[in-house]
Amino acid sequence: MTNGYERASEEVIPAARVVIARALKEKYGMSESRIAQTLGVAQAAVSKYLNKKCSVSVERLCNSISSSDLSPYLADISKGDKARLKACICSLCGTLNKFDCKFSALNKGAN
Repeated sequence: MTNGYERASEEVIPAARVVIARALKEKYGMSESRIAQTLGVAQAAVSKYLNKKCSVSVERLCNSISSSDLSPYLADISKGDKARLKACICSLCGTLNKFDCKFSALNKGAN
């Protein structure tokens, strides 16, 4: 049985990146390479995110994230604000994983 941190690294954080990447493409028309740079991942990863080539468990989590979960962060993320990106991922992780990690308190000030 995996703990909350393992699930976060294997499913929740990738799902957060997928949803953020798709929103950046849809709302801001960002290129794959710019999204990759913004998220700190490879362009190949962004291509997978945008073409829905993720695991079933990651896609399931993506479906449970609403646009209102992203809206407080997305404009800042689109401008390359790494602190807001981290805060968004942390917020989504806490919501999806249903546990409070030690990083939550650190990111509360970034909201």
